[in-house]
Amino acid sequence: MSMSIQAITKIVAPTERDVVLKIEGLGVRYPEMEEGTYTVRGVDLELVKGTIHGLMGESGCGKSTAALASIAFRRSHEIITGKALFEGKDLFAYTDTELLSLWGGKVAYVAQSAFQALNPSLTIGRQIDQVLRTHTQLNRSEITARILSLLSDMGVPLPEQAIKRYPFQFSGGQLQRVALALALACRPQVLILDEPTTGLDVTTQEVISALLKKIAQDDGISILYISHDLALLKSIANYISVMYAGQIVESGVAHKVLETPKHPYTRLLVGITPKFSDSRLIPGIPGAPPPHSVLDSCAFAPRCEHARPTCEAGAIPLVAKDNCNIRCIRVNDIPSTPPEGSSLARPITSSDEPLLIVDQLELRYPGATFLSIDKLSFKLMRGERVAIVGESGSGKSSVLRVIAGISAASDGYLSFDNRRLGLVTNRSKQLCSSIQLIFQNADSSLNPKHTVRKLMRRSLTLFRPEVKQSSYDRCILSMLSLIGLPERVLDVSPSALSGGQRQRVAIGRCFLAEPQLVLCDEITSALDVSVQASVMTLLAELTAANGASVIFVSHDLPVVRAFADRVIVMRKGKVVEIGTSDEIFHRPQHPYTQSLIAAVPDF
Repeated sequence: MSMSIQAITKIVAPTERDVVLKIEGLGVRYPEMEEGTYTVRGVDLELVKGTIHGLMGESGCGKSTAALASIAFRRSHEIITGKALFEGKDLFAYTDTELLSLWGGKVAYVAQSAFQALNPSLTIGRQIDQVLRTHTQLNRSEITARILSLLSDMGVPLPEQAIKRYPFQFSGGQLQRVALALALACRPQVLILDEPTTGLDVTTQEVISALLKKIAQDDGISILYISHDLALLKSIANYISVMYAGQIVESGVAHKVLETPKHPYTRLLVGITPKFSDSRLIPGIPGAPPPHSVLDSCAFAPRCEHARPTCEAGAIPLVAKDNCNIRCIRVNDIPSTPPEGSSLARPITSSDEPLLIVDQLELRYPGATFLSIDKLSFKLMRGERVAIVGESGSGKSSVLRVIAGISAASDGYLSFDNRRLGLVTNRSKQLCSSIQLIFQNADSSLNPKHTVRKLMRRSLTLFRPEVKQSSYDRCILSMLSLIGLPERVLDVSPSALSGGQRQRVAIGRCFLAEPQLVLCDEITSALDVSVQASVMTLLAELTAANGASVIFVSHDLPVVRAFADRVIVMRKGKVVEIGTSDEIFHRPQHPYTQSLIAAVPDF
């Protein structure tokens, strides 16, 4: 179960000529912050020609902020300090005109949310065309050929037709491939990737990862790869830096950092990462990162089992050990093997009574020449956890949309708790409360004009009439604790949160409705490994405690194996295999299922 990517060649110390982008003492802060506090502080990075540098850590640790600041992209009145040396010149000294010429040409960036990054009013062909016309001297026929080649390389189906389509006409995974094609259009020297394969299935992820590795080596592109997926980073990255509370706490050659982690934080991240060889559901790291970098102590000390009073008695320098840099004064006292972690019991809570019946369900979208769902049949028992897996475009999310009442089935029968289901507009509030859908992209499901408090209060107002308004804050604070968010997020808008934090808000809002059936559409794809573990733990506990059922769409097969009672494998709208989690992952029968499992990276 490993990617078909060649083994990483031996890493040698880079020369000055090899370093394409050199970050020195990078700091990011905002005018309203107290003196001495930073969102990012003292970050040193070297992006080496032809290599991939992974950047990992929990949501809110400053990874995306540091990455954007490193190419002189300022957001929301940021104050950026330090240096970013590119071609011998500090990017922070560039004029706005010089930066605009640089971005999209020699330096490219792929955002975590492809839907937000692409212009919804232009076809994807037109958008790539604009970039090539701005930054290259290619003629019309050469541009068309480059666009079609890029889309084909990224695995976008039928490129000739795809260039005429708009972003909203693509699935989440396909849209991410389009964003990658756009970023690579001008063959940049530096490529910043912020969770670029988040929405992709394992087989497409394997193809894209192999392609990124190839272009880095063949074209000499330097890639900074932000990811929560430690297994992916292990397979693709040459170097890795681990961030916590705005600082780098460990950095070095990728396999050393992940196989023999030395910082307590890195050890915990590696220990809780889902492994395909392990079916246990492991809880996340207790607590959450602080909002700002601190000057006078170890920021991780409050969550560290190895902390001593000396850890909070002054600034912690980076210490060199075994060709790695570690920000820990107790590094020589701590074992360099990941902790085993404690697993959660998986009680069998499902009954023999079906909650949901799906019989010969079909869905054909207007104008489509194929069925998105083709004669799908299954029963979901009360308290059961069922996962649906398959490549992007296989119909997984469409199944959830029909059950949620967003899309109308073309044919077939659908019932919930002995009541036939139709569109959401024909459902009672009680039924809407009983079936809750958590979307893959929290950015598009949370109202940007509302605070987190208002978003959560609305769920109580709509679906929990028995709760008095005077008790709203108590319910909300209790939910924040469950999903691992601090109270300070209540009075900010979703835009002020990291991608993972926004998804946690969406999950918490759903659970406040106390549903009987939770529909989860790739809900952990934007989450770091710690929060992902916490969310999966929460879903498992909800099932066990309240008898709620879960339908969980995911590309993350190790998570599916640890969480699901049964698994449905879909391909091109059809079910190719159904079985228990053990049957699917230990004894897969269909060649397609076998290929999905074979594409899972080893960790």
